[in-house]
Amino acid sequence: MRPYIDVHCHVGMTVSRAPVIGQSVGKCLARMASADVIGAILCPTAGGPQARGVLDSRAQNEVIANACRKYPERFPIGLGIAEVRHEQPGVDELDRAMQEEGLVGFVCHPALSGHSLGAELHAFLEVVAMHNGLCLLHQAGSTQNIATYADRFPSITFIIGHVSMSKAGQLDAIAHCAKQENIWYDVAQKPVGDESWDLAHLVNNLGNEQIMFGSDLPYYDFRLVQSQIEESQLDDETKERIAYKNAVRLVQQFRPDWVPILTPITPPQNYSEVEMWDANGARLK
Repeated sequence: MRPYIDVHCHVGMTVSRAPVIGQSVGKCLARMASADVIGAILCPTAGGPQARGVLDSRAQNEVIANACRKYPERFPIGLGIAEVRHEQPGVDELDRAMQEEGLVGFVCHPALSGHSLGAELHAFLEVVAMHNGLCLLHQAGSTQNIATYADRFPSITFIIGHVSMSKAGQLDAIAHCAKQENIWYDVAQKPVGDESWDLAHLVNNLGNEQIMFGSDLPYYDFRLVQSQIEESQLDDETKERIAYKNAVRLVQQFRPDWVPILTPITPPQNYSEVEMWDANGARLK
């Protein structure tokens, strides 16, 4: 299989779901190694521990920063977590994580953090804008909200997560975001069985330069998305762009010196097949 770079990869534990789900850095490397994923943009899981408030966000951010320092060839850049419930202390933690830990922005999951994609994120986005950073935003209702952010904060690069997850979401992104140069897209999760739309439709409407592979680890068996990319009615160059070439260009906006390593990953621990793919969602048969 061709190499893949994952732009939507979570490390940590989501404790707000039953059962609890998550992964360590080592397990992430093992999953990557098993499926030709040669690099990833790391971010914390949403719905993580919050008993200590913003201190828990700091702990999550430090895990990501430490992984990027230890494995810079595999994790060239990392994102922190934005929890709007923490208000100004949360904004201050994001600024600290970007200045002291080297993170390049934040990930936000409204459904698990209890907010919409509205003005409540402006203070966090302003911090990222001052660093010309990156934000991974999960869809929450219409992507028009993200298009509004892209206009308001032109120095930020945005990734819309899960643009392929539903037909409605895909059409909505095309309608509102196709002309936004600072919005990129990941295809983490694509439902099987709906043949009325596909990756070719996304490419035809959004172009082939800003659509990227995402795994949504640890929630999903990303080999499903890989198989859909490989089996899609797209030319080989477009498949290469989605698999890794576009991600390389994105990462190099923040790490110009980074060159992907094509050699296989050696994970620190061997996992069984069941342990490797204990995602809650659909799995590759």
